Amino acid sequence: MSALPRVHAVTDDRVVALGDLLERAAAMARAAGPELAVHLRARALDGRALLALAVQLREVTAAAGAWLVVNGRADVAAAVDADAVLSGRDGLGVADMARVAPGRRYARSVHDLAEAQAALTERADFLVAGAVFATASHPDRAPAGVDFVRRAAALGTPVIAIGGITPGTAPALPTAGAWGVAAIRALWDAADPAAAARAFLAAAVPDRVRVSVNGDPREMTRGGSLADLLAQLGVDARAVVVEHNRRIVRRESLAATGVAAGDQIELVHFVGGG
Repeated sequence: MSALPRVHAVTDDRVVALGDLLERAAAMARAAGPELAVHLRARALDGRALLALAVQLREVTAAAGAWLVVNGRADVAAAVDADAVLSGRDGLGVADMARVAPGRRYARSVHDLAEAQAALTERADFLVAGAVFATASHPDRAPAGVDFVRRAAALGTPVIAIGGITPGTAPALPTAGAWGVAAIRALWDAADPAAAARAFLAAAVPDRVRVSVNGDPREMTRGGSLADLLAQLGVDARAVVVEHNRRIVRRESLAATGVAAGDQIELVHFVGGG
């Protein structure tokens, strides 16, 4: 299974009722690809309607390599081959989710450090932690603050921060140790959902860029060079020919050639001696 995405678009009953969820999800998925997870949370839908929507969302996300996470319904997650199941405070534990929907990632929604520690005891694969800031979704809940994210991340399991997060506030969260960020209104209500997804992705991973190496996605430190990339991959520069955006780069120029997000890099290895 692919790495945990950095941007998580969480639905609620209001978003589902708007009627254009699939179109907006498709736009975000095309923009962020494997770095997007769409969380299907729709408490007002009965089982049949939820399953039908999950089937459609699975098609949309799979087409772009994005994740589908089902909230609270491990049976639906198993039926549509979702990537992950998320359970809230009163929902199934990790062991029970795994019994109903084996072979997935299992997440817990946590609101304080005690819940985060309990989720780790259950061996949750990742935590959705918040609300970090004040949010219209939970107006009666006091914000947990960035320090909660910092303390939860220090426990060692990837943390997705949620609650009142915008592209403007998101950069503080990876600095505090969050793996990624989640949002409802700032993504689903955006005039341009694709642009919103890209903005969240840029804010959630401020020091990393994603490139393609021989067709496979890779991440590296922003501002790095081709020489840095080869070192990260453990590749001896003397053993490969490097093509950067369809241009062969001489060995002596590798350290001076910067790498930017979206760059296409091909490494052709020498065969045999010489």
